[in-house]
Amino acid sequence: MGKQRNLYRNHEWINFSEKVKARDGHKCLRCGRRPPQVVLQVHHEFYTPRKNPWEYALSDCLTLCKGCHAKEHGVIEPDSGWTLLSIDDLGSRTGTCERRGCGTDIQYEHLTYHPKRGYMVVGSTCIQHLTKKDRMLSANLIKIYRNVSAFAHQSTWEKGITKKRKPYIYATYNHHKIRIYGQEPYHAFQLHLKNKGERRYTFGEIYQIKNRSTLEAKELAYIALKGVLSTDTEEQDQLRNLYRELITSP
Repeated sequence: MGKQRNLYRNHEWINFSEKVKARDGHKCLRCGRRPPQVVLQVHHEFYTPRKNPWEYALSDCLTLCKGCHAKEHGVIEPDSGWTLLSIDDLGSRTGTCERRGCGTDIQYEHLTYHPKRGYMVVGSTCIQHLTKKDRMLSANLIKIYRNVSAFAHQSTWEKGITKKRKPYIYATYNHHKIRIYGQEPYHAFQLHLKNKGERRYTFGEIYQIKNRSTLEAKELAYIALKGVLSTDTEEQDQLRNLYRELITSP
């Protein structure tokens, strides 16, 4: 336990977590609050055995306040993410609401389920609270993070070499390709765009990336490609802002 605690005091973790918070505008992505109103923490969407907390892709992590982070791990009863399974009329107020802090006698039992908390029976008032959508949730942005993370970890990268004998790695996304040149800590990436059914690629500009890991280079290149391909104005703005935050972070 002490060793685990020391990991989160490591300067590499402190630097990594600051990058995540800066990317998210120093606010909780669940409730939208900022310091000094809340304490911000970095939440990992998943964990890999024997991997240090700073060795993940930035897109694997979200900025949450201390309270929302606790709810994410089930320490505090979550107030969203519940699914209503059934409603039973007991005929009289002989049931009890199981929601923490309630305990009210109820007639209508609402059976709910949460993937991190399991089953719970609540009354008519509490069910409205548990199943409401969090209006402050940056759903589109979180979806983008998860897509970036999936591409960075799950895409197949192959080796290639240019006519000038310059080595690179590349991956395919739909009909397009991403090339990444160089090695840590200096990279560059180039997008190769192609319309479906065509044989030739349109080679884009080469973008330099300094002081970034190969994993970060993959993230940035994918974000750039998605920004080029997107036809949604709001998504384009989010991708553009995300790229800017990542490329300018120390």
